[in-house]
Amino acid sequence: MLNFTGQTRRRNVNLGNRTRNTKKDLLEKTKKERERRAQDKLKEDASRTIQKHVRRRFANVRFFKMAFTNAQLVHMIPAYGGKLINYISRDDLQQLLILSHDFLYTYPGSLGNIQLLSLLKLYQDDTLVMQTISDLNVNYPTIDEFSDSVSTFLRQTPLSSYSVALKLADIIEMWGVMDTNASINIFSISIGSYEKRPFALELYCLLAERNLLPKFIDSDPTLWDNMARTYSHSREAGQKNIAKLLIPNFSHYVSSSILPNDNDFVLKFYEKAFIDEVITATKDYVSDEGHVKNLMRYIASSPNQSCKNSVLITLLSNKNFVRRLSWEFFHTKFNATKTEAHPLFSVLAQLIDMHLLISTDRELLDYESVIPIEELKKFTSILKDFSFRQYWELVETERNLMLREAVPLLNKIYERDSRLHFLSTEDSSAYWENSDKQFLNLRFYEELQEYEDLYREHLEQEEEEEDMEKELDLETERRSFKSLLLNKMKKRMKSSLRFRKLEILLELPFFIPFEERVDLFYMFIALDKRRLSLDDDHSLMNTFAPWASTGMRKQSAIISRENVLDDAFNAFNSIGERFKASLDVTFVNEFGEEAGIDGGGITKEFLTNVTEEGFKDPKHELFQTNDHYDLYPSVVYDASKLKYIWFLGKIVGKCLYEHVLIDVSFADFFLKKLLNYSNGFLSSFSDLGSYDSVLYSNLVKLLNMSADEIKSLDLTFEIDEPNSPAKVVDLIPNGSKTYVTKDNVLLYITKVTDYKLNRRCFKPVSAFHGGLSVIIAPHWMEMFNSIELQMLISGERDNIDLSDLKSNTEYGGYTADDQTIVDFWEVLNEFEFEEKLSFLKFVTSVPQAPLQGFKALDPKFGIRNAGTEKYRLPTASTCVNLLKLPDYRNKKLLREKLLYAINSGARFDLS
Repeated sequence: MLNFTGQTRRRNVNLGNRTRNTKKDLLEKTKKERERRAQDKLKEDASRTIQKHVRRRFANVRFFKMAFTNAQLVHMIPAYGGKLINYISRDDLQQLLILSHDFLYTYPGSLGNIQLLSLLKLYQDDTLVMQTISDLNVNYPTIDEFSDSVSTFLRQTPLSSYSVALKLADIIEMWGVMDTNASINIFSISIGSYEKRPFALELYCLLAERNLLPKFIDSDPTLWDNMARTYSHSREAGQKNIAKLLIPNFSHYVSSSILPNDNDFVLKFYEKAFIDEVITATKDYVSDEGHVKNLMRYIASSPNQSCKNSVLITLLSNKNFVRRLSWEFFHTKFNATKTEAHPLFSVLAQLIDMHLLISTDRELLDYESVIPIEELKKFTSILKDFSFRQYWELVETERNLMLREAVPLLNKIYERDSRLHFLSTEDSSAYWENSDKQFLNLRFYEELQEYEDLYREHLEQEEEEEDMEKELDLETERRSFKSLLLNKMKKRMKSSLRFRKLEILLELPFFIPFEERVDLFYMFIALDKRRLSLDDDHSLMNTFAPWASTGMRKQSAIISRENVLDDAFNAFNSIGERFKASLDVTFVNEFGEEAGIDGGGITKEFLTNVTEEGFKDPKHELFQTNDHYDLYPSVVYDASKLKYIWFLGKIVGKCLYEHVLIDVSFADFFLKKLLNYSNGFLSSFSDLGSYDSVLYSNLVKLLNMSADEIKSLDLTFEIDEPNSPAKVVDLIPNGSKTYVTKDNVLLYITKVTDYKLNRRCFKPVSAFHGGLSVIIAPHWMEMFNSIELQMLISGERDNIDLSDLKSNTEYGGYTADDQTIVDFWEVLNEFEFEEKLSFLKFVTSVPQAPLQGFKALDPKFGIRNAGTEKYRLPTASTCVNLLKLPDYRNKKLLREKLLYAINSGARFDLS
């Protein structure tokens, strides 16, 4: 049709968006259609299935409502088994079980048993259990089905009768279930607490008593937990059987840590009864590495230190067992070339460690002791050789794991020997010094310098971190930095011999002669003075060109003779490391300022005066003494006293830094704490003797008492504490109600020791060490043991070499050939030893000789002519080590006057 415009009119047709379907769209549509049809089919199949089961259900209901003869009923259980639960009542099922007993009990094959056990698996209580088990044909064991059904029943039925447990135990025994893998299935039901599944626990205890236990045990935590709980609830026979099972399998426990440390039942494995079983199982097989390795793993598996101590103490109480172990060790070639631990070595090392801990000096030296002194000597010799070779000849990756046990033990033996001398002698420690010439001649100063630099870097970083913490106490306990610094050096040095000697110095310093270690100590100080520009070169610079000096300036103070400690504290406590600089001290007495020029003498007098007042003046109550009058920080303190204790630590550090000896004797346990900084100053039981010898002796007696004797003492886990508001302190939670027994006596001793030496002493010891380490770095001190550290502080008491003193003496107004001087040295040589000590104290303020000889006295010992008046007494200025001796020219008179002066303390100030 044509319109007026001449155009053909078009018809409008709705064609959508005119987009054409792609192939992808068609495939997606087909997929959705296919899924829809599959869902429809599933619904249809499900509907048919439901209809089928419903019809079957109705058919079964109708079937079981039919009347059956007895001959037909007895076939019901073999035919239907557990399905019967769904169609007949409990009463009908019980009647059916009774009716079918004779038939099922003789039913041929295993089908009858399988169907009966399928019923047992579905029971929620024990009403039908006894009859069901009674119907089993015992001639046809169906062990897997039985263990599966019993384990399911135990999970579902918390309560049942003892008779049921007996019946189940009978079947288990008759069928030999425990000889198969099915045994694990039965014992792996988590019984939790007794209230949770008392029947399962009752069954397990019965099985344990009859020794019906798995033949092996894996690392399943539930299985071990069940064994622990069963052991703790079993009678003696059951416990013995469980012990026999577990002892050979502790390797599983060690390797996987499958038992939590807070499981109270696990602790039963570390009580005397179980430990005795361990000994019984091992004593005849100490030559078998497997048995000893298992013992080693058993000790290692101890959930806490108290349990480990209990094991070791019990082992030590069996002298014959320990003797067998040691005999086997000494008659077996000790192979230290492997990297893994040697079982006999490990066990014996731990026993010796405990023996050192709990033995008095007399017991340790006894030839009839559980570890005779001769065997201790032999073991130490092996230990010493092993440890040195491991460090000196091997790189770290090649070293034996036993080194971890060997090093701390060797250090403990060394500490004990330094006091008792059962290996070394009083005159020589040559036993401990290594004789390897290459080792002794090797110089490693660069390594020492690098270690010192790394230590200072580490210290600066740590101080920055501590500055951010506002709640810090006097000293923050730092992590051990020794291994950290060594690892940094190791990457560069690749374990060179010089680096290995540094390792030995830090870990086993006694291999290096004491005299060399003293030299190294003073070398560390020299390096530190160079770092701070305090050495002699910089001292000259300070004197002649102070404007160009970069070192620390002298620290000045005015000190009153009446108030030495307080004035010193106010002047020097807050200056930190600047206290290392030279001191410019002016004394003031009642007449005013004292005249004097300090050539080192006034500084020495200042330091000795501060120590005399701080350590010995009772008005300050900063330190107290043990029964040998050795000093340690007072355990009664407040914030102010802790600051003064910190300051006295700095004073002792300054004395060490300036080679000034002081007449102060510290308690051995306190010195050991100062050397145990990286372990938090912890002390052990053997240290208690130098704190309170009476308490230590009484606690040792406790270890040797019988159970009845301990019980009669009526001791509890609490301790008297006069400074506590309650006057007593619980050593453990609820300690006042927990009595000490033979089983927990070691825990009691450990807790008493911890309270006395660690808890009470920590803050004052930490404060003293904090001040000391401002001046003397911890690793400088840790080259020495406690006795050697005391010698560094106070000098060598047992060796006064008068010829050395004579060759290091300066004379004023005398010559060495003058009659009075000749008489003086003859008189001094004729003095008794104690008189010689008194003379040294008279002229130097300290009754000991310097460790590096009298050449180290600063200033040197001097004798000045005090005139010809024979009535005058000799006098001394200790601040400059000066003796002012009148020219008597009469030996007898000189002796009388000198002894009188020494005993009366005739001294005067430097003026």
